[in-house]
Amino acid sequence: MIGKVLGNRYEIVEKIGGGGMSIVYKAKCRVLNRYVAIKILRDELTSDPDFVEKFKQESLSAASLTHPNIVNIYDTGIEGDIYYIVMEYVKGETLKNYINRKGRLSEQETVRISRQVAEALKHAHNNNIIHRDIKPHNILITEEGIAKVTDFGIARAATSSTINNTSNVIGSVHYFSPEQARGGYVDEKSDIYSLGIVMYEMITGVVPFDADNHISVAMKQIQEKPVPPSKKIKNLEISKGFEDIIMKCLEKHQSFRFQNVEELIKKLNSLNDGSPSEENDEEIIDSPTMVIPAIDSESDDENAINIDLVDENSDNAFRRFFGEDIGEENIDKKKISKKKKDSKKNQVSDEEKKKNRKITMAAVLSALAVALIGGVVAFRSIMYVPEVPVPDLIGKDEEDAQKIVEDLGLVFKVSGRENSDKYAEGKIIDQSVDEGMKLKEKSTVEVVVSEGEKEITVPNLVGRYAIEVGIILKDEGLREGDVREENSDTVPAGQIMDQSPAARTPANENDTVDYVVSKGPKIIYVTVPKVTELNLETAKSTIQQYGLSVGGVTEEPSQDVEKGVIIRQSVAAGQEVAQGTSVSMTVSSGKPVEEETPEENPENPGDGSGTEQPETGTYPLTITLPKNKDKVTVVVQRITDGSREIVYSKEVDTTEQSIIINVEGTGTQTYEIYIDNELYDKTEIKF
Repeated sequence: MIGKVLGNRYEIVEKIGGGGMSIVYKAKCRVLNRYVAIKILRDELTSDPDFVEKFKQESLSAASLTHPNIVNIYDTGIEGDIYYIVMEYVKGETLKNYINRKGRLSEQETVRISRQVAEALKHAHNNNIIHRDIKPHNILITEEGIAKVTDFGIARAATSSTINNTSNVIGSVHYFSPEQARGGYVDEKSDIYSLGIVMYEMITGVVPFDADNHISVAMKQIQEKPVPPSKKIKNLEISKGFEDIIMKCLEKHQSFRFQNVEELIKKLNSLNDGSPSEENDEEIIDSPTMVIPAIDSESDDENAINIDLVDENSDNAFRRFFGEDIGEENIDKKKISKKKKDSKKNQVSDEEKKKNRKITMAAVLSALAVALIGGVVAFRSIMYVPEVPVPDLIGKDEEDAQKIVEDLGLVFKVSGRENSDKYAEGKIIDQSVDEGMKLKEKSTVEVVVSEGEKEITVPNLVGRYAIEVGIILKDEGLREGDVREENSDTVPAGQIMDQSPAARTPANENDTVDYVVSKGPKIIYVTVPKVTELNLETAKSTIQQYGLSVGGVTEEPSQDVEKGVIIRQSVAAGQEVAQGTSVSMTVSSGKPVEEETPEENPENPGDGSGTEQPETGTYPLTITLPKNKDKVTVVVQRITDGSREIVYSKEVDTTEQSIIINVEGTGTQTYEIYIDNELYDKTEIKF
C-alpha cells in the first residue's frame, strides 16, 4: 500500500498500526497538504459482509461526533476492494503503551485522563451512541497529554436494539461489562463499567480480572467482585474518594453504577485534582469512661471516710440515674454523720459496710450491662438493612411486576421500552438484576418493557448512497434483496435511483428490499470512420454523423495531396472510442512553395526553411493496471495546443498487471491515460 493514492487525493506514506479488523496508515492529503490517518479494512475480511458492515458502522457512528476528545473522521470511501476511513492524524501513543511505559500513573494524571475520556463518552451518549469497546488500546494520548477516544467499530445507536446475541458477544474480554459477557441489555452504564476498568489499570498498572483464557476472564467479570486498588497494590497512593468512584463504576449491576457519565464527571471534579478527600467516613461514638476507685478494706480511719464518701456518692449517682430524689436535707445529714464518725463506727459493723459496698457495686455493674446491651441492640436495629431475593419478572405485566417489586421494599424503574416479537405489549422482557440475587431494601430494579411487535415500514432509499443501505435496512429489521446497476444521466454514480417495495410500504421483519444503483451516464462506443482523402467539409459531416465531434483543423503543404483534401486524422479509422470524442484533422494547403537550395542559402542547412526541425523520439509509457477487474479499456490521448489525438485504445487483460506502450513525439508533450473512461493518470514526456 505504501505509495498508493486513494481517491486521487490521499498518498499513503507508512504503516503506523493495526488490529484484528483493520490496518492504519499515515497518509498525505494532496488537497489540504496535511497528514491524516487512514484505516483500511484487512483484505481477508472484505469478503465477510459482517466485518464490512462493522467497518461502515464505524464511519457512520464516529462521523456524527465532533469533540476535542474524540478522533475526528474526515472522509470515507471504497476503491475497488479497498474500504477505507480517513481520520485525524494524532501524534502520540495509545494509553496502553503509555501505561506499559510508565508502569502505573499517579492519581492526579489518572483523574485528568479519566475526566477527558468521560467527556468524550458524554458527547457520544448525548448523540445516542454507545461505544461498547472502551479500553486503553482505543484511547490515544497526544504529545500534549490530551486523551482522544477512537475506534467506534462496534458502536451502537442507543435508540436501536441494544440486546446482544449471547453467541456473538462483542468487545474486549478484560474490559467489557458483565452484561456484555452475558449477552444482556447494554446501555450507557456499560461504557461506564469499561471506563472503570481503564481507571483501575491506570492507577494500579494491572487489570482487575485476569486468567489463562478469555472464558475464565469473562466468568470473573460476571461473578467476582474486584479487589479494591489499595489492596491490590501495596502502599498504593490513592484517595478513598477516588477508590470509591472506581469501585462504583465496577458494580456488577447496572443500577448500582453511576446512572450517567455526567454524574461520574461531577464526582471526578469534586476530587480536587486527585488529592485525598477531606471527608471522614468514620463514625464517632460518644461513650464516656467511668472510673471506679480501688477499695482497700484494711485502710485507716481517714481512708475509710473517703471510701464511704465514694460509696455514697456512687450510690447517689446510681439513684439519680433511676430518678430517685435526694434532698439537701439528706445530704446535710450525711455530712453531719460523717463528722460524728466515732458513733457511726460503733453502730455499723465492718461486715455490714462490706455488704453494702458489694450491693452498690453489683447494682452499678448491672446498670452498665443493661445500657451496653440496649445500645448494641439499638445500633444493630439502626444499621441493619434486610435483604430480599429478586423475583423473576420476565413475561409479567408491567403493573404486576411493579406491585411485586414494591411489596418487597424495592424500587421499580422502567429503563426502556423496546419492540419484541416474543412478548406482548406491556410485558417485561429484561431485568437489570437476575432472579434470586439478594438486594437491600430500597434498592432499584430496572426493567425493559415490551412495546409489542415492531410496526415496520420500508424506509426511503432513493437518493441515499449504496454504502448506507445495509445499515439503514438493518436498523428497521429488514434485509437487502436484489441489487441492480443501471446508467443514469441525472442520478450520480453510487446513489439509489429506485427501490421495491416503495418507501413507507408496510413490511414484516426480515423482509427484503430490492434497489437499483446508478452507474452514472451511459457510455456509447462508436467506430471512427476514415476521412482521409475526403475534402474538409465532407470529412466534418462524416465525423458528426458518427456521433463524434470535430477537433482542430490544421493546414500542411503536400506534394501528393491536392489542396483542401484531408491528409491525416488524429484517431485512426476503425478504432472504437466513446461517443462525442474529438477528432482532429490535417488538410492539405497545396504544393509547397519552391524552396531555396542549400547552395543558395548555405547559412541554413537542413530542410532549407531556415529553421532546424526537432527530431522525433520514442518513449516507453508504462501503465499499471487495476486489480479489481478482469478486463479494462485503456485509452491514451496526446494533447497538443488544445486538441486531442488518441494514440492508443484497446481492451486489455489485467492479469498482465501492467502494459508498456511506445509513444512517438517531439519536444515535450502531454498525455492523458483513461481506464474505462475515467481519467487514470496525466503525464508529460520529453522526447
